[in-house]
Amino acid sequence: MAEKKKGAAEIDVFEAYEAKHKKAKAKKSAAAKKSASARGKSSAKSRKKKKNNRSAWWAWPVTIVMIVILAGLSVTAMSEKKQYDQFVLMREAVDMPGFYPGISVNGQDVTGRAKNDVLSELAAQDQAIRAGLNVSVACNGRTWQITAGDLDYASDYEDVVRAAWQVGHEGSVSERYRAIRQVRQNGANFAVSQGYDTARLRAVTDDIASELSVPAQDAQIIAFDTDTLEFSYATEKTGTYVDADQLYQDTLAALQSGGGQVVTVNQQIVQPTVSVSDISSRMGLMASARTFVEGDRNRRSNISLALSILNGMRIEPGDLFSFNGTIGERTASAGFKMAGAFKDDLVTEEYGGGICQVSTTLFNAVAKSDLELISRSPHSRPVSYVDKGKDAAVSWPNQDFRFLNDTEYPVYIVTEYNTETRWITIYLYGEKLENGVYITIEAQVVEEFEPGEDIYIYTKDLPTGQKKLIDPARYGYYCESYKVYHSADGTEISRELYCRSSYAASGAKYSVGQ
Repeated sequence: MAEKKKGAAEIDVFEAYEAKHKKAKAKKSAAAKKSASARGKSSAKSRKKKKNNRSAWWAWPVTIVMIVILAGLSVTAMSEKKQYDQFVLMREAVDMPGFYPGISVNGQDVTGRAKNDVLSELAAQDQAIRAGLNVSVACNGRTWQITAGDLDYASDYEDVVRAAWQVGHEGSVSERYRAIRQVRQNGANFAVSQGYDTARLRAVTDDIASELSVPAQDAQIIAFDTDTLEFSYATEKTGTYVDADQLYQDTLAALQSGGGQVVTVNQQIVQPTVSVSDISSRMGLMASARTFVEGDRNRRSNISLALSILNGMRIEPGDLFSFNGTIGERTASAGFKMAGAFKDDLVTEEYGGGICQVSTTLFNAVAKSDLELISRSPHSRPVSYVDKGKDAAVSWPNQDFRFLNDTEYPVYIVTEYNTETRWITIYLYGEKLENGVYITIEAQVVEEFEPGEDIYIYTKDLPTGQKKLIDPARYGYYCESYKVYHSADGTEISRELYCRSSYAASGAKYSVGQ
């Protein structure tokens, strides 16, 4: 503790001394002259008094006082001399050129070296490191160069040298001297930080791997010709694959081993899983259904229009088909005409009357194609063009017929209307059932209901008491329809309940004048 206080006192004295040592020296010189003059006068007087009175009583005390004063001045002079010598030593210490003793950069002693000299040396080292951060990635004649700039390489050597130089070169003289003494005793090493961003390297190698990885393309169906009934295909293509993780690890290892190397990419060939021959052997006619057209010209026109809208339609794998969504609202502007239809349990006229025969025919083709049924409703009463339990009623906008293409390939709808024979046929082309298996639809009447009592509807449109039949009595039915699977030779494999249908019984309906 005493030694520490002494060193601090020396620095404090040094700091003060530099400001006043000239003034103190001048004062000392003046005091010395005054003392000499006083001693001369005192000596003369003493001789005179001695001559007059050799036995003066106060002579000895004065002499002692003078001796003490002279001794004090001598001590002060010696202290001033010591402080001055210390000042000279401190001045020499802070005036030393270059880095001060005890300072090292990256473990190398830089004592006495110029700042720019150390900067130049570290700059050269940094440039060598940058040049070493260079690797080439090669694949099939193509080359990607990865450099330090691509990796966001950075070094703080300039900041480190600046921090090392500040030790002993900044602050007051006493602060500088204190820092010099401390670094001489304890030493100080300034380490340079440098490196690159491995995340940037990963991003670069991932981009290369992505560019060199091209998925294989399976053969695909691109079109279907409704005239020739043939599919068009896009030919399969091989692909390539590069392991992004492996490429990154290989490139990182090349950089860590000194750079300047070539990393050869392992690009693998990926074969497609489906060829044109694979698809074409599986595609064809899935199933068909036909019904006979009855009714007037307007009804036949509505059926023909709906069939033309459906013809050639492509349903993608996983897509939901909606009859109402496809045909749209039945209006005169859409080309539909007034024809007979069931509404509110009565036969009436409305735009688009008769197109339930189209939805019914399509329903049977869908069932025999083994596509997934989503929604279907029977009519309020049996229809003449199909067996009970095999119909599919539609009405805008709520009553709809919908199914899902749950196969791996597109399904095409092909329609045909023979105006001479008055048969309509709907074909579905897509992925056939395997091994020649086919499906038939069997509907059974499970229960029959007797007609109820006659119903009278009173109206002012008829004379009082006059009765007119508007709808004859009819039986009601409960039916169950089954999908029956057959092998190619016609043997029944299995059957499953497909849908249920209920048709309400009704007594005859009469209009009666009131």
